Amino acid sequence: MFEKPIVMIDFETSGMSPDQGDRVTEVAALRIVGGAVVDRYVSLINCNVRISSFITQLTGITQSMVNRAPSSTEVIPELLEFIGKDTLAAHNASFDEKFLQAESARLGLRSQHDGLICSVKLARRVYPGLSSYSLGALAASLGIRFKGNAHRAEADAEVASALLLQVGADLSERYGMRSVAPSLLQQINKLTAAKVPAYLDKLNAPPTVIVKPAAAARASKKTVSQPQLYRHYKGGIYELVCEATQESDLTPVIVYRSHNGSVWTRPKEVFFEMVEVNGVMLQRFTPL
Repeated sequence: MFEKPIVMIDFETSGMSPDQGDRVTEVAALRIVGGAVVDRYVSLINCNVRISSFITQLTGITQSMVNRAPSSTEVIPELLEFIGKDTLAAHNASFDEKFLQAESARLGLRSQHDGLICSVKLARRVYPGLSSYSLGALAASLGIRFKGNAHRAEADAEVASALLLQVGADLSERYGMRSVAPSLLQQINKLTAAKVPAYLDKLNAPPTVIVKPAAAARASKKTVSQPQLYRHYKGGIYELVCEATQESDLTPVIVYRSHNGSVWTRPKEVFFEMVEVNGVMLQRFTPL
């Protein structure tokens, strides 16, 4: 699903702003590769701060838990190494990135992450009109269940990762994307919700093709008399329009039409390639 790895991060903190002396108390970072979480870094953090009764009541993190935890001088370098140069994501991302930068700067370090994705902004643009975009409300709207306690870093990061994966799956289904680039999600973050559909439609419009006269004639004849239909290995039925050549690099492509009338192109070698499904090799598109 995702073209490159994305690291979903969540901090629990002693307050709302590092500029006011607030520090991190817990972190969870989950690496998403393709369509699944494949690795994680989770730790309580001892930053030598007082944990208020409000924070304990909200998160369940107590003073004694933090006092026994590894220090920030140990956790933050390990966290930065875990993130590496992958794209960073978070729910209300500016909050978490601000704390990451502040804790890193205290140690003379700097995160090397490749850009930032905010899942709050992303949800507002992909699922406009919801009454709330808090993590709990979004999870309920999308049928995502917490596996742990809300307001603990790992549980929140798990749900935020599931949300990001759901967004990726919905974008793939709506716009016929084979994979979703993290840079695309960053770009969607910058748009208004009203502009997102047109932007994605334009982005995924079929490339300009040069139709071979003979192929065009064959396709025209088939369309009039007996359209050549193909079944996608996931179940969709598509009509072959013609074979063509992509104008940009003269790559042979197949032009085909979906049930709703939209026209798509796919490299010929990809259209007819074999894919493995549950241990069985199937042709991506099979003639009917």
